[in-house]
Amino acid sequence: MKLSPLDIQHQEFATALNGFNKAQVRDFLEQAAEALEALARENQALKDELVKRDALISELRAGESELRRAVVSAERLGSEMKERAQREAELIIQEAKAERAALLREAEAELRELKAEFARTEREHRLFSEQFRGMLRAYERSLDSVSRTPGVPVIRDE
Repeated sequence: MKLSPLDIQHQEFATALNGFNKAQVRDFLEQAAEALEALARENQALKDELVKRDALISELRAGESELRRAVVSAERLGSEMKERAQREAELIIQEAKAERAALLREAEAELRELKAEFARTEREHRLFSEQFRGMLRAYERSLDSVSRTPGVPVIRDE
C-alpha cells in the first residue's frame, strides 16, 4: 500500500475507550505528512536530476561517438593526403629525371655538333694555310723569275 501525505493528513481513527489523544495523534500525523511530502519532493527532484543527467550522458556519448568518427576520418584523410603527396613527389622526381635526361641528350648532341664544327674549322684552317702558303710560294717564284729576266729593273728593300 502506497501512502501519500494527503492520506496521512486525512486518516481518521476510531475512538476507543481510553483511546489516543486526538490532538497528539493529529499533530503527529501532520508532521509525518509534512516529512513524507518533503521526501516526495526530494525524490521527485532527484528523479528529475537523474533524467537530466541521463540526457546529458546520452548527449556526451553521442558527442564521443561523433568525435571518434571525426578522429578516424581525420586519420584516414591524413593518410590519404600523405599517400597523395608521396605519389606527387615521386611523379615530380620522375619528371625531373626525364627532363634531366632530355637536357643531357641535348647537351651531348650540341657538344657533338660543336666538336664536329671545331674539327671542320680546323680542317678549313689547315687547308687555307696550305693554299695561302702555296700561293705565297707561287708569287715568290714569280718574283724570282721576273727578277732574273733581263731588262726588268730589280727593286730592293732597304
